[in-house]
Amino acid sequence: MSAPRITDAASRAERRAPTPRVLIVGAGLGGIATAVNLVRRGIHSFEVFEKSAGAGGTWWDNRYPGAACDIPSMLYSYSFMLRAWPKTHANQAEIQQYVEDVIDAFDLRSRIRFDLGVASAVWRESRQTYDVTTSDGGHHEFDIVVSAVGMLNVPNEVNWPGIDAFGGDVVHSSRWPEGLNVTGRRVAVVGAGASAAQIVPELVLQAQHLVSFQREPAWITPKRDRTLSPQEYARLASSPRQRWAERRRILKGVDKALRVGTHVDSEPDRAARAASEAYIAEVLADRPDLRVRLMPDYPVRCKRTVQSNTFLQALTRENVTVAWGVHSATSTGLVDEDGVEHDVDLVVLATGFQTTNYLATIKVVGRDGREIHDVWGADPAAFLGLTVPGFPNFYMLYGPNTHGTVVSFVLEKQAEYVAADVVRMIRSGATAIEVRPWAARWFEKRLSAGLSRVEAWKAGCHSYYHSSSGRNVTQWPWSHRRYALWTRLLRVPSSRLLHQGCSGAMGTFSDRRRTARELAR
Repeated sequence: MSAPRITDAASRAERRAPTPRVLIVGAGLGGIATAVNLVRRGIHSFEVFEKSAGAGGTWWDNRYPGAACDIPSMLYSYSFMLRAWPKTHANQAEIQQYVEDVIDAFDLRSRIRFDLGVASAVWRESRQTYDVTTSDGGHHEFDIVVSAVGMLNVPNEVNWPGIDAFGGDVVHSSRWPEGLNVTGRRVAVVGAGASAAQIVPELVLQAQHLVSFQREPAWITPKRDRTLSPQEYARLASSPRQRWAERRRILKGVDKALRVGTHVDSEPDRAARAASEAYIAEVLADRPDLRVRLMPDYPVRCKRTVQSNTFLQALTRENVTVAWGVHSATSTGLVDEDGVEHDVDLVVLATGFQTTNYLATIKVVGRDGREIHDVWGADPAAFLGLTVPGFPNFYMLYGPNTHGTVVSFVLEKQAEYVAADVVRMIRSGATAIEVRPWAARWFEKRLSAGLSRVEAWKAGCHSYYHSSSGRNVTQWPWSHRRYALWTRLLRVPSSRLLHQGCSGAMGTFSDRRRTARELAR
């Protein structure tokens, strides 16, 4: 069950290298997973272009105080290199070092070009290749382009009235200046999501005063993080089987948690809400003013839940003020939505990213000179979040509607999908492969139905899930198992492609119906 169109143009031997030349854009978790999967299949005709000075992607960029993962760190190990972590939740430096270790373990460093971004990739039909323009003005030719820039790489900026006149410093959490001194300063942290929840508890220990600007409070639950006992760590470090078992156990628990809130006011939803309400009420027992204003009024799963053992606690400190949204800026501070001006000399923007603006930094042009953003309009969409009709040999990792699960797991499945397609092209001698339009429509229909069943996402809170049209273009509405199955089964074996010329690209109707029933379980 798949949807590729295979193009048999001139023999590859006559016009290109024996194996396709692959460009991977980005050396984060997705890009490195793709490189490893190619190497493990004996394919070495690839390069990785990374705009930053080092590897790690979001874990290279986000170096703010307190940066850490909020899911168990065991899930931040690739399946091909499971790590025994000393803590249940790794911090930024540990995850970034893990990426470096994977690069060295698979001898990838010589294939990565740092400080080199990609500006555009233009499909040349006559040559069946992409003309890639890089940030240094260079031009490169590749047969396949894999964008692994993700959706968390372009920061949300602010345009408050008066911000240009502000006399202090303004930094975004993902662009944290090295050596920034906060001691004794009056600091504003704008945002109430995961980054703010990690930054605020760190800065309150150094700042003279801190103002936490929150437009809409988040549901907050305890973060169950701890350091493993020597016995636990030794058991995982010495036994790959134990690491696999622990990974499966955690992933099963995450999938179960993702089902909470599918139906608003269901028993699981009420239980999750009650638990979070109890936690917020307990921490803020002595601050009834904060307890009332920091208790969300939307369903638990409407937007990302924040896990923290320190955020609410930090907001109760004497040197902290909680304000409600930013209305404007002055030369000496920020004015909140209540009209109160707060004098600050440092503004930290924990405002997140342009999550619905996929491929924001790359111009991708496919067949007939069509630019991918023109094709999408306000609503980006891709088959399995990976590939778009009319854009042969182009893949994107962490694309539309692949968020909301364990990202590292999804990225690895996408990397496997891409590498398998490269193998199929080599074996068949094909020069191009792309998803069929009808298959993309089939997937979008199923996806829309899945999204519509998650009532919490339609509850009207301020989340980063929706495009300007109101469509949810970021979230995956099902389990990790569903995504793993679909990336394996929504394709035709190479042998069938060769014999059928891809005319039956998604199998017979009975095959499709049977597989759909199996995947829907």
